[in-house]
Amino acid sequence: MKMPPLHAVLCFAVVGRHMSIKLAAEELNVTAGAVSQQVAKLEEILGLSLFARTSRGMELTEAGKTYLRAVSPALRHIEQATQRITQQQQAQIVTVSCTPGFAMQWLLPRLPQFQAVHPDIDVRINTTNKLVDLLVDEVDFAVRHGLGAYAGFQVERLIDDRLYPVCSPALLPACSAVLSPTDPAADMGAITLLHDEHRDDWRIWLRATGIDLDPATGPVFVASNGAIDAAVAGLGVALARKSLVQDELASGKLVIAFPAAAQVPIAYHLVYDSTVLLHQHCQRFRQWLLAQAEPGVLSPS
Repeated sequence: MKMPPLHAVLCFAVVGRHMSIKLAAEELNVTAGAVSQQVAKLEEILGLSLFARTSRGMELTEAGKTYLRAVSPALRHIEQATQRITQQQQAQIVTVSCTPGFAMQWLLPRLPQFQAVHPDIDVRINTTNKLVDLLVDEVDFAVRHGLGAYAGFQVERLIDDRLYPVCSPALLPACSAVLSPTDPAADMGAITLLHDEHRDDWRIWLRATGIDLDPATGPVFVASNGAIDAAVAGLGVALARKSLVQDELASGKLVIAFPAAAQVPIAYHLVYDSTVLLHQHCQRFRQWLLAQAEPGVLSPS
């Protein structure tokens, strides 16, 4: 059976709510005859009577009651979605999902630049370490850390920096000694390896540099900014992408502990459904974000 026309279903639902053709016509701003015609058309398609006329007026048949219970939530969802997307377009809201670490280390320091140029665009950031469903969770853009295989969505590579070990200046002598494969006298217990949610990063870096350390040791922080904060506090050495710690390196809070870097197969990607680019404010945000990720573009601070 083919889908009945949405307008016919809407007319039926409004009549069923009011139990009145006249009141339904007033709500829908059409004539009573037009409403009656749509209800009759729906009954013909379904092959069922949805209303019965009685001495008291009209009432739903059993089939009508069942159908009304089924279609009413769907119509409410359509109405809510329409209101939401209309309000979003009018208010020019952009919703971005990313990890707390990416937000704190990269996106938030740059965001005032965008807002200065586009004060009418409201950027809302949803920080989470969980994968979000862009459509269900009403997210316009997601910044995801992975291989870029996100079927059904537009994917653009954002940041694929190499990994460098970083530490506080006070820890630099000890870190440099331990991370040097040519220093047999180094005290391997002199430093603590700090891990973020990308637990494999240390294993990849140590294997690439040929340094013999146990990558499984050291505390694990749920967000990458936790590991960076711990490194700034002198609690150990963390692995970082240069683009995410520009401020800390420029201010001297962190230094590169060893010049060797390791390229990792995963990267930060911008993921979105193609329909979001129907909105100009989303287009502007995407263009700005990709420009900020270009090599050589520095953090504003």
